[in-house]
Amino acid sequence: MTRLYLRHQTALSALASFAVIILVWQLAVDLGYVKAFFVSTPTRIAAEFMRQLQTGELAANVSVSLFEFVVGLALAVAAGGALGVLASWSRTFEHVLEPFIWFKYSSPTIAFYPIFVAWLGLGEPTIIAIAFLFAVTPIYANTLSGIKHADPDLVRAAQSFGARRRDVFLKIALPGSAPLLIAGLRLAVGRALTGVVAAELFGATAGLGFSIAYYGQKLRTTEMMTSLVVVILLGVVLTQLLASLEARVDFWRTGPGR
Repeated sequence: MTRLYLRHQTALSALASFAVIILVWQLAVDLGYVKAFFVSTPTRIAAEFMRQLQTGELAANVSVSLFEFVVGLALAVAAGGALGVLASWSRTFEHVLEPFIWFKYSSPTIAFYPIFVAWLGLGEPTIIAIAFLFAVTPIYANTLSGIKHADPDLVRAAQSFGARRRDVFLKIALPGSAPLLIAGLRLAVGRALTGVVAAELFGATAGLGFSIAYYGQKLRTTEMMTSLVVVILLGVVLTQLLASLEARVDFWRTGPGR
């Protein structure tokens, strides 16, 4: 029993803290310290979750948001990864690209929403574009950093055996950057999901962000909180899956002895 607890200590601790939060939330409303109108309750949200699941409303909203999220994230991975690789290969290209990347990073991305509406109209294209903008910077930055900071000992060893620059890049720098690449992907997942929900709040006819805005305007707290909880759970599940993948990749790279 002790061995099982130690093996899954992080997950069990997280579940325990989550259970405490749920219990305190429910008791705070039941005992009258907080009005249900403002935060609903876990039991009401669970009942509403089952209702939306049975009617198909939840599945429809989740499928729309997930489609926009996946497309936006895939475009960010392709563009950010390619730009990061090119910038790591050519310092000139890095210097040319850097002002644009950090200008985008330092600016509030959601402020570009009206521009994309004018260009692409309301709906999926604009939401995907916003998700892409939210996610592309961490992909680029981590790809560039991971490749540039390859293990210098391995690089020198390869060069001493006559490895060319292309060989060092393909066989050392790129594989060695895998943990940082996945770390960047973890950041991008959260940012892309944020972009999707934020864009859906402003102009959409379906999706979790639309559901939050729709029920919020009608002051139907339980329905609104149900969509919000689903967004949070999606973010947690996706980032934890990538965290597990990151640990496996790092173990493969370093081995059990390091």
